[in-house]
Amino acid sequence: MHSSDHHAGNRAHSRKGIIVLVLFAKLALVAGLVVLANLGMGYVEAGAWTAVIHGLVLAVVVVAVLWGGLRHKGLVGGGAHGAAQKGIGIVLHRALGYDLLVRALTFGREGRFRELMLRLAKLQPSEAVLDVACGTGTLAIAAKRQVGADGRVAGVDASAEMIERARPKAGRAGLDLDFFNGTAQALPFGDAQFDIVIGTLMLHHLSKPVRSEFVREAERVLKPGGRLLLIDFGRPGRRSSWLPRLHRHGHIDMHAIAALLGECGFKVDDTGAVGTKNLNYIRATTSKGRPA
Repeated sequence: MHSSDHHAGNRAHSRKGIIVLVLFAKLALVAGLVVLANLGMGYVEAGAWTAVIHGLVLAVVVVAVLWGGLRHKGLVGGGAHGAAQKGIGIVLHRALGYDLLVRALTFGREGRFRELMLRLAKLQPSEAVLDVACGTGTLAIAAKRQVGADGRVAGVDASAEMIERARPKAGRAGLDLDFFNGTAQALPFGDAQFDIVIGTLMLHHLSKPVRSEFVREAERVLKPGGRLLLIDFGRPGRRSSWLPRLHRHGHIDMHAIAALLGECGFKVDDTGAVGTKNLNYIRATTSKGRPA
């Protein structure tokens, strides 16, 4: 009797798994069609079969990522790794799945997407750049190409998996970058080392107290007159992009961030819309080293 109950439980578990997988597949296909309708009309113009094939590929990628476990581990106030990582923020794992998802959502134009954000940094040759929450290093690599051989680019991320993927990616690009496993609120660098600190799509992964710690750390590692560029999802308007509404961690109040920057020794230079996916930016300069 006990054996029959055990087998019945296994069959029920298997049926539940199949139902969940089918549900994921349907949702992924719908998501793919929505993306095509909103962002990929160029594919429709290229032909119906091109659009259908791309939509199916996107659906497969999304299903693989969801089923494989691209996880947002909520480490604020606890998490799977226990108290040792408490208060870090939300850490993304599954670096390969992350790259595939970003590539799918940008229709293979992630480089162009990162370049659009880097324009706001106004990088100059020979500058020292720090990319906080660098992920798998795509933006850091693009920044290195802009600052040149005499410039320095470092990336830091709380996810060891991301750093392990970023290092060989930079090596394949033939570029010399430094990647470190560390957190935004305890940057593993000495004082006054960088001309600019960049944080893209990472504020929404931090609690408000951790954001304050990060901004103070950014001010510490910047040289006198150094710059801070932050880019994240803004609060959605009535006609805003669908993407931020699906992204449950987004909707950063840039007015609140500007106030925080002022409290931490920064002067806000510019703020506005990036021009894609409801992203907003804020650029500020540290006031240290300036005459009173």
